[in-house]
Amino acid sequence: MEMASSFEDGLQNGKHDDNGDTVADLKKRNAELYRKLKSLEIVFRNAVDILVVIDAHTGKILRISDTAEAVLGYERSNLIGKKLTKILPDEKMAGHLRLKEGIPEIVDGVFLDQKLKCYDDSFRSMDMTISLMNSNGLSAILLTFRDTSERKRHQDDMIKKNSALESALSAMIITNSSWKIDYANAEALNYWRYSRTDMLRLDISDLLPYIGDFENLKECIEERGQWDDEIECQRRDSTTFMAYATAMTVDTDDEDPCYILSFLDITKRVRLEKRLTELSLRDSLTGLYNRRGFMTLGKQLLDSSLRKQPEIGLLYVDLDYLKLINDELGHSEGDKALETTARILRSSFRDSDIIARLGGDEFVVLFLDTTGLTAESIRDRIDRQLEETLRSKPLSFTLSLSIGYYSTVLCYQTQIGLLLNCADSLMYEDKNKRRKSISEDDILRRKDQKT
Repeated sequence: MEMASSFEDGLQNGKHDDNGDTVADLKKRNAELYRKLKSLEIVFRNAVDILVVIDAHTGKILRISDTAEAVLGYERSNLIGKKLTKILPDEKMAGHLRLKEGIPEIVDGVFLDQKLKCYDDSFRSMDMTISLMNSNGLSAILLTFRDTSERKRHQDDMIKKNSALESALSAMIITNSSWKIDYANAEALNYWRYSRTDMLRLDISDLLPYIGDFENLKECIEERGQWDDEIECQRRDSTTFMAYATAMTVDTDDEDPCYILSFLDITKRVRLEKRLTELSLRDSLTGLYNRRGFMTLGKQLLDSSLRKQPEIGLLYVDLDYLKLINDELGHSEGDKALETTARILRSSFRDSDIIARLGGDEFVVLFLDTTGLTAESIRDRIDRQLEETLRSKPLSFTLSLSIGYYSTVLCYQTQIGLLLNCADSLMYEDKNKRRKSISEDDILRRKDQKT
């Protein structure tokens, strides 16, 4: 006792034990160990994951977190001292762990979808991490089990979204903040005819033939966060197609956003719309512009030429005695008269001139350049074309055309309607003169053709 008291006195007076530690050192170390134990206790009590510590030599569970009770249904007291095979019952369920007599042969790694046995003999799929711990000559294995349902839900969502993107009927492209392509679905590869590898080397601007279109898209995105419009796209082989496209900014976890773009090929629709527009502007019998087409294109021509103020001319043509031909010879012959008139006018004037059938027996031609044109020169031109046409395709009647030609310098007061009225008046003057020399009998009976 006296020696023991002397030993303690010696430690308290600053003397050392056999390990060279003083009482103060031991107390400090014990306090640190106690703090760590308390921290470990808090972790095990509040852990969201299932934490399991097993003896590396026996495979028995030394400690398990409270989560095991909530997730697996066991009471912790029923698991302490039990083999790991209590919750990992056999080699098949243990998967890649390769248990040997209940002890994992692999003690470092991550294993997905590990099967754990619950108290009611059902199984739960969980992600597992395992690591070997060594401290003060003791070896233990720490296993962490995390419920995979959330990960699986996110994974399923990603698979569904990716599947939806890949099977989408429109081309879907995702770019980074620099407009470099990060993703392109199968339809995008089909649209632009690139391989996936080649597509991922490109920027969005490489898919568009006009840099101005890309700049406009980029500016709208920066200002409003979204953009949509019809846009021309260029394939790998330099051919183009029209697409209705949308683009939007998507914020990501990174500082830089990404852009999602969708393209729907509307080439066929554009062609159809163009064709329908052309049909709505053209006369079905003659193929010339109809009244609507003439008024639309005529106004565009006047508006676009107004600044130069050129001389502009309008020719009004009337097919004489059309009603007589229809009544006496039939509408098929009347249609031939109209078609022949259209053919003569097409051959007599330039492609840039606007030629139209206003309706019934009335035709018009709008000229922008009237140099050398007079009513007489136009009459001569039409006569020559009529003779040439009838040589190759004779008619059973006389084709007679009355004309009126009016020209003026284009100015702000010039209106299509005014030009039509002026030319129409001159045409009626010509018609009255022609009726004095060409009768109904001449139209129906004479074999030689007149204009």
